[in-house]
Amino acid sequence: MLLRLILIVLVMGGGYLSYNYAISQKNGAEISLTLQVPANHKAATKQEYIPNPTHWNLQYPLILTLTSKFKIRSYHIKALTSDHLVVYDHEQIVLDEPTTLSFQLPKPSIKLDNQTRLRYEIAVRDWSYANFFNGNTTTKNFEITLDTIEPKIDTLAQSASINYGGSALVIFKVEDESLNRVWLSNGHESFKAFPFVKDKHYVAILPWSILERTFTPQIIAQDKAYNAHILTLKLIKNTKVYYSKHTIDLSKDYPSKEVALKDMEILLGLERADTRSSVRKIIQDDLGNITAYNALQFQPFNPLNKKSRVLLAFGTQRQFMFKHEKVGQRLHLGVDLAGKKSKIYASNSGKVILEEEVGGYGKSILIANGLGVYAFYGGLSEFKANMGDLLEPQGVLGLSGRNFTNKRDHVHFEILIQGVAVRPSEWMDQRFIQKFNTIIHEAERKIQAGQE
Repeated sequence: MLLRLILIVLVMGGGYLSYNYAISQKNGAEISLTLQVPANHKAATKQEYIPNPTHWNLQYPLILTLTSKFKIRSYHIKALTSDHLVVYDHEQIVLDEPTTLSFQLPKPSIKLDNQTRLRYEIAVRDWSYANFFNGNTTTKNFEITLDTIEPKIDTLAQSASINYGGSALVIFKVEDESLNRVWLSNGHESFKAFPFVKDKHYVAILPWSILERTFTPQIIAQDKAYNAHILTLKLIKNTKVYYSKHTIDLSKDYPSKEVALKDMEILLGLERADTRSSVRKIIQDDLGNITAYNALQFQPFNPLNKKSRVLLAFGTQRQFMFKHEKVGQRLHLGVDLAGKKSKIYASNSGKVILEEEVGGYGKSILIANGLGVYAFYGGLSEFKANMGDLLEPQGVLGLSGRNFTNKRDHVHFEILIQGVAVRPSEWMDQRFIQKFNTIIHEAERKIQAGQE
């Protein structure tokens, strides 16, 4: 009888221990930490939530969230420096017994130096029957580096001015112990900065889109604590740039508005949003592959390798009328150069990243020339280069010609800076190119000599 009782007790005890182990292992609380960056942050237009942050500027709140299957009984927060100095230690009984609790992580109780490394030890205890009715206790540690100083930006060399619809070059240095990201803005879009010569140095070409009358050139540097430094570049802005406007009366060539509109679907398709969007997507994908600086020197672009007659200039605004009724308009984002089955040349070294029929442009080639510069050639009658080819200056891309939208033999040529169309005439001008090359070479010399 006694033996039977002992066996029953052992079985029950073993069962409880197994149950206790199971609920202790499976039902612990979840502990998470999120950095909340406000919408009015220097480099953000909307509120951001950054999970598992590693750095803290003590300005933006770190939100600690405790979640348990059972009601929360208490929590304990302890913060220590790397040399084991306790800078915060507090245990809190939770009276209303919630299953989820969120609050700001307490700051250290004393002032600490920048770049101090902290370990926050978080323990949460619930009201479950685990651990012989004492509840589950879940612990988690977070390693946080205090960073209260924003990155430092110094410009080393830059263009003196920029034309409306044109391009400007800047070379600069960014210093920060926990740098996270560096980019540029023209006031409307963000642009990539490229590594230059050695660590902490960057180069970028910034476009002023013809679609935007305002231009605010800025360098933005952000560290892992989301401290940000925004440096506005001092550039002379030339807004007095003339772009042509043409009015075309389609009634001279078409018997009715309906027939004219049918052809207009093709003509206006040259600048269709989806066509330009697909080209821009290709460019953005290519930009993601650029991680190192390759020394280069630009040459003036000359697609036909001779002085060519301009059929239609960059920035020309064409308004299409049928008698006195406006039926459409188109902004020309390239330059059309007259040809006669002419060879089309790559004036600079680069890589072919698109070689196909492009809606409205016919046979087209897109070349990545470096530093975010892309040359687009449309209206080809024949390809002479293939996708993925690495081209040298004077490499032949194809032949000019006609297609269903080209009534005259010509090449449509565009320069795109990280996807934004800019004035091709600048990039075809020897003096403009020489200024860019001089800025690049002078900056290279200073950096290599340690004079920056």
